[in-house]
Amino acid sequence: MNSTYRRYSDETILTLIAESDDEVAFTELYRRYFRVLFNYAFSKVDDRFAAQEIVQELFVSLWQQRHKHAIQACRTYLFSCIKNLIISHYRKEFTRTHHYNQWEIQHNPYMELADQLILTADLQDRYEKGLHLLSPKCKEVFLLSRRGLSNREIADQLVISEKTVEQHITKALRILKDYLKEHFVYIFLLVPLF
Repeated sequence: MNSTYRRYSDETILTLIAESDDEVAFTELYRRYFRVLFNYAFSKVDDRFAAQEIVQELFVSLWQQRHKHAIQACRTYLFSCIKNLIISHYRKEFTRTHHYNQWEIQHNPYMELADQLILTADLQDRYEKGLHLLSPKCKEVFLLSRRGLSNREIADQLVISEKTVEQHITKALRILKDYLKEHFVYIFLLVPLF
């Protein structure tokens, strides 16, 4: 490194960078400010990697925009930029955390299980209330059919015709379907109960 650059003021270094694309001058500026900017950023974000990324982003931006505007007070300008980058870092971090938390809430298997349990309990409750809408004989036939008995077995057990068994089951299904229509989407949760 040319020791001459060490004697130049910050403003002279910035002028060399802006007017001559002087990489040696840029390296000198980096050497002068990297540590102090890193320490400042680290004190604000408490993460070495993030602090280093912020400082690197500052110097990359400074190099890319070296022709765009003249900087009058180098130290003030650099600290102003680093503060803005730290704020930007926190905004990004907040947004990332917020979106991650939203995703986690929406995809939490425990929440899904809890929702299923609530829906199942609600549908079970509605189903049982719907059973009370059936006449006693219709309800008895329907419940026997849900226990796996055939129409013939139900007819023999209740001493009624198979045709009457079919009519009671058809009537029960129609009444329950009407009563549970708002829960029809969830009916598949209770398939084993029917």
